[in-house]
Amino acid sequence: MQILAAGVPVYAESPAEPLMGQPAAISEPSAQTPVVQPALPDRITGEYVKDYFTDTGRILASPMNWSGRDWLTAGLLIGATSGLILADTEIRNFAQKNQSSTGDGFAAVGNALGNPLYTLPPLGLFYLYGHFNDDPKARRASLLAVESLTISGAFTWALKLVAQRPRPFTGETSTTWNGPRLKMDDYSFPSGHTTAAFSMASVLAEEYGNNPFVPPIAYGLATLTGLARIYDNKHWASDVFFGGAIGYFVGKAVVKYHTAQSDTAVKILPTISQQGFGLMAEYRF
Repeated sequence: MQILAAGVPVYAESPAEPLMGQPAAISEPSAQTPVVQPALPDRITGEYVKDYFTDTGRILASPMNWSGRDWLTAGLLIGATSGLILADTEIRNFAQKNQSSTGDGFAAVGNALGNPLYTLPPLGLFYLYGHFNDDPKARRASLLAVESLTISGAFTWALKLVAQRPRPFTGETSTTWNGPRLKMDDYSFPSGHTTAAFSMASVLAEEYGNNPFVPPIAYGLATLTGLARIYDNKHWASDVFFGGAIGYFVGKAVVKYHTAQSDTAVKILPTISQQGFGLMAEYRF
């Protein structure tokens, strides 16, 4: 739809028949300048590095803008973690009584998937693939996965420092918490491996969600990491659950902060046509 504001022609995003006697030639798409979208991170630049700090601040400040549904989700998350703490000992005992060579093999794979020393190189290769094959989606997914891994890892280690929970193999009870303190002896809660696995899985699931196989495979492998940490007696079940939640929500937030969708529903942008200068109103819904 085309309207006239203060003597300057203004256009909607999809112009139709002209009104008020304005010439149709002005609304030719080929005569307009392209709409500038927010920059998406598909290159390693200073702006990309800056986003690590910007996005961390956004995540920390996000509770101020939470809706009732968000607070309900947080409450359910805390409630489920508390329930698992009560069941941690029984779950640990069950896992240790059901060891097998097959379980050992799966656990080895799961532990590797949650270890950044093993997962960062493939992400780097994925970025190089996107670089040499001119695939911006691959570059973007790999960079966002690394950012999500870094931010969620920082949150996890901050919580470890505060909680100071002994690992199950130490013989301490599941209700022992020695934090907060600066001495880093006990760092079971939350699980860093599980956080890392889910932080990457959520990014890949969001970026390649149009492929029905990617989300279940990504989250399935991340879940294998969590189960491996319990199986190997390295973490309590509540450590794994809460760590996975951190990785999941941080990954989702990082992707959300870097979508092309603007926060503003209406934009007023300049446009140049054969007849001169004008303004274009873009409405997103």
